[in-house]
Amino acid sequence: MKYIPFHKPSIPASAIEGLKQVIDSGWITTGKKVQRLESSIAKIIGAKYTVAVSSGTAALHLAYLAAGIGRGDEVIVPSYTFCSTINAILHTGARPVFCDIQEDTLCLDPKDVEKRITRKTKAIVVVHFAGLPANLDEINNLARQHNLVIVEDAAHAFLTKYKGKYVGSGKNLTCFSFYATKNLTTAEGGLVVCPNLETANYVRMMSLHGISKNAWKRYQKTGSWKYDVLFPGLKYNLSDIHAAIGLAQVPLAGKAHVTRVRLAKLYKQLLSHNPNLILPAEPVHPTSEHAWHLFVVRVQPSSRIGRDGLIEKLKSAGIGTSVHFIPNHQQTLYKKLALNRQLPVTEKIFRQILSLPFYENLSEKEVRRVCLTLNQLTYGK
Repeated sequence: MKYIPFHKPSIPASAIEGLKQVIDSGWITTGKKVQRLESSIAKIIGAKYTVAVSSGTAALHLAYLAAGIGRGDEVIVPSYTFCSTINAILHTGARPVFCDIQEDTLCLDPKDVEKRITRKTKAIVVVHFAGLPANLDEINNLARQHNLVIVEDAAHAFLTKYKGKYVGSGKNLTCFSFYATKNLTTAEGGLVVCPNLETANYVRMMSLHGISKNAWKRYQKTGSWKYDVLFPGLKYNLSDIHAAIGLAQVPLAGKAHVTRVRLAKLYKQLLSHNPNLILPAEPVHPTSEHAWHLFVVRVQPSSRIGRDGLIEKLKSAGIGTSVHFIPNHQQTLYKKLALNRQLPVTEKIFRQILSLPFYENLSEKEVRRVCLTLNQLTYGK
């Protein structure tokens, strides 16, 4: 039986022409294609200042630096996220403070956030898990009350809407990922949305050694070889080769989102009768929208088979799955750092969570096969 992978990228054939243009141009690193990608994403989500970088991790690190996070600061962040969200905090010298999540949304719990605010707290990191928007109103209010910075980790949230507006269109520093599995991919890449031009200029310079102008501007016909180093910067710039892959998907982003919504509805329809599964939550507000980066289910204790055993059975049936995520407070590094570990909801969710195959070119026939197998294994029907 044909294997159904957990993920498969949906890159149009037009990307090949874009890559050929870059190679034929003689300029393959940061240049016009990157500029076009930045402006295209900005136009879609309604942002003014965007900086494309080499990864979502790079975007987070740069955003934390731009927010002024550093040694001696505490940053409240969910343990229930990928390790990059946490590692980038450590690279600033700050201390992550793990926070619990809401059981329905799997996003940051504002009530638990409030309990963990101290005089050392500098920032709150909001992760829009799986593409579902977090409760930004409550968290923004907390940030205002305590004079804190918010950084939004929108790695899962390209085309997520919160109360009618795209994530990334507000005033918070917001970080997108264009990794291979994301709704829009550049193979490797990311993007920082900045609240103003000054911050964007800082992020751009920090992404390329902290120098005053990039190589493309220096080597153009009208450019100058002179430059100045203003900050001890990093090497986080995106290449035109990567940008060309992303640009090919931009005109199809709306159609791809509609496909994801349709597939999510089909999954829910076919799994809704199964009492041993909890299906993903929908946005609470009527004008909010789920980006459906992932389709995650929770395997109940009443299931005929536990989550780990289910993964192996599905693999034997030719169906790939994943787990998002192993909580960071359970990882060796963060245990050594003696970070807080009292996160009961996170612990509970981790024991149950399972990510099913989900991507634009997943067929309805394949979804039906996944659901039939899943229902038989967990419910017997």
